[in-house]
Amino acid sequence: MSVYTPLTQPQVEAFMSGFPLGELQSYKGIEAGVENTNFFVNTSQGEFVLTLFEQHQYDEVRELVTLAHHLGQAGLQVPAPLEDKQGEWLHTLENKPAILCKRLPGEHIEQPTEAHCYAIGAALAELHLAAQSLEQSRPDDHGLEWASTMLDELADDLSTAEKSLLADEVQWQQANQAQWQALPTGWIHGDLFHDNALFVAGSDQVGAILDLYHASSGTLLMDIAIIANDWCCDKQGNWLGNKQQSLLDGYSSVRPLTDAELAGWNQALRAGALRWWVGRLANRRKQQQSGAEMTAIKDPGEYQAKLEKHRS
Repeated sequence: MSVYTPLTQPQVEAFMSGFPLGELQSYKGIEAGVENTNFFVNTSQGEFVLTLFEQHQYDEVRELVTLAHHLGQAGLQVPAPLEDKQGEWLHTLENKPAILCKRLPGEHIEQPTEAHCYAIGAALAELHLAAQSLEQSRPDDHGLEWASTMLDELADDLSTAEKSLLADEVQWQQANQAQWQALPTGWIHGDLFHDNALFVAGSDQVGAILDLYHASSGTLLMDIAIIANDWCCDKQGNWLGNKQQSLLDGYSSVRPLTDAELAGWNQALRAGALRWWVGRLANRRKQQQSGAEMTAIKDPGEYQAKLEKHRS
C-alpha cells in the first residue's frame, strides 16, 4: 500500500471545494505510488489525481512542478497542476505539499511500434519548443561531471574490464565536449522511457507524457537518445526495424534537427547509455548499502551492453 497519508472524505471535500470542478463523487487511494501519496478523485465534472509529496518541502515541489505547470498552460498533455479559484496551483494538505491534476487518458505500451516511436518523437519536440519560453532553469544533476565523480565511488563494484570501459567512455566524452556544448540546449525530460508515456487505447496517439520531476536543463539531443536507447533497440543495443529512424523523423517533423545534431547522434547515444549505466549502478549500490530488497533494481548490464554497442 502506497498511501502514506490517508485522507478522510471531509478532508477531500474541503480541498476540492477550492476548485471550480463540481461536487466530489468518490475518491480512492492509488497503490502504485513509490515516493508520494496519490488519490483518484472523481467529481461531477471529471476525473483527477490528487498528489501529496512525502519527501519534498513546499519550495522544492514548486521547483519540481514548475515545468509541468508551464507545459500544461501551453496545452500539452502532461500531469500539470490545476489552479484553484484563487489561481493557486501548489497547496498544503496534512502538512504536505499537494497538487491536483487532471487524470490523463491512455495506457502504457509494452512493445512500442515504429508508429509509436514517430509519435513520441513529435511529442518530445513539441515539449522542447513549448519549454523554450520558461525562463527558469534547473541544473542537470546527472551530466558528465556527475558520471566522472562516480568513477571512484563505483570502483569496488566493477570488474577490471568494467572500470576500464567506464573510465575510457568518460574520457572520450570529455575530449568531445566542445562539439557537445555547441548543440542546442533547453529543458529536457531526461527520463522518457516507454513506461513514462501513455497512448490512447488502440492507437498510436500520445495520450500523455508523465514523470517530469527529474526534468532539467540539458542538451536536447540527449532526450532523443534516451528514448532511442529504450524504445528502439533490444537490450543488447541492436536496432529494431526502422524504429530509430521513425523516432528521428517524428521529432524532425516538429523541430528539424540541425546538421550538428545529426553529426553528434552517436555521441548522444553513447552519452545517454553512459548516463543510465552509471545511474543503475549507483541505484544498485545504494540499495546494497541500505540492505533493502533488490527486486526493483533494473539491470545495469543492459546499458553497459548498449554503450558497448554504440562504441563499436
